[in-house]
This record gives sequence, structure tokens and C-alpha cells, in this order.
Amino acid sequence: MRKKIIASVAAAASLAVLAPATVSATGSSSQQTLADVLLSDSAKDNADGFDYRWWDYDIVTQAVLLFPDLVAAASNPDAELTVFLPNDQAFRRLVKEVTGDWVRSEADVFAAVASLGTDTVKNVLLYHIVPAEISYRDALRADGAVLGTLLDGSTLEVDVQRSYRWKYITLIDADTNDRDARVVRPNIGGESANGYAHGVDRVLRPIDLP
Repeated sequence: MRKKIIASVAAAASLAVLAPATVSATGSSSQQTLADVLLSDSAKDNADGFDYRWWDYDIVTQAVLLFPDLVAAASNPDAELTVFLPNDQAFRRLVKEVTGDWVRSEADVFAAVASLGTDTVKNVLLYHIVPAEISYRDALRADGAVLGTLLDGSTLEVDVQRSYRWKYITLIDADTNDRDARVVRPNIGGESANGYAHGVDRVLRPIDLP
């Protein structure tokens, strides 16, 4: 029987209380926060926060910045979080599947995502956040674990895949049709003061899209 773990992996963990931020989004503590991770590649972005590198995380960063409470959570060094960050190409694929259009710029992809409405965008972002600190090493030991997310009542399942030489992680979401997201960049920035960020190659879907 698969072991169900809500907001923890490998060991029980308490749900984090998302207290008001005590540092800014650029960070002032001795250890970086998840907010710092989100902004870590901003030096090459244009004035709107985008570039031409589809394998970084500009679109999800700009989406988070739309919601002050999510910025506060990502900036709070006392929070305990794990965030799965879809890369820009993941959002580009999502827009193609939803609209049928292969959008050429990150700014246009972001505009298409934003056009879905703030409630939808926020729910999708919450579905990418687990209120516990989970390193990639821990996740590799947790095949079949079910993770509670910050989106009420929604979960993700950890699926550890094994090839001849290595193991990798996919995340089973609520969409039964599309390929599940794979962790392609674990532990971005290492362990942050308030948790871990892992890059994924698909946008996690809290509903079953047609």
C-alpha cells in the first residue's frame, strides 16, 4: 500500500504557518530565501522581467509577483516550503495546448497565462507549493508519497522512475491525459532558509483538462 503523506516526505512534518515576511524579496538574512531563488537570474531580464532563455523561470516569477501574499510567503525565512517551478518552456507548452497557438516570446506567453484570470493563475501557483521542506534526496526515497499542496484539497503524487543508471522524479497531477511533469533541475540554489525549489518541465494541473 502506498503511504500517504500530507505536507511531508520521509518523516512527518508540521504545516508551515505563513507569517508576514520579515525580509524583502531581495533578502536581508544571512541565507537566501525562495524569493531570492526566484529573482536569482533577473540580471539578464528586460524591464518587464523576461528574456529569450526558455529554460529559466521568468514566467513563474512574474506570476508570483502578482500576488503579495505569495511574495510574502516566499520571502519569509520562517516558512517551510517546497516549490515546483515550471520553466518558461513549460508555460509555452501549456499555452499551446490551451489555445492552439505556439507563442514566440515569454512576454506573450505570460500575457496568455494572465488572460486565464487571477483566480485561475493563483490556484495553479498554489498547486505548485507544498507546505514542507523536501529536498530532492528525500523525494527520491519517497516513491508513491502523496503531497498536500497549498491549493485546498489538492495533492500531488511522487513517482520515482528508474533507468539503468539513475533515478528521476515525476509528479502525478490531476490531469490524466498529459505527460506528467518531471523534475529537471533539483534543489535550485541549494537549501534556502525557508525550503527548496525544484525546476519542472511541465505546468502542474490541478484539474483534468480535456
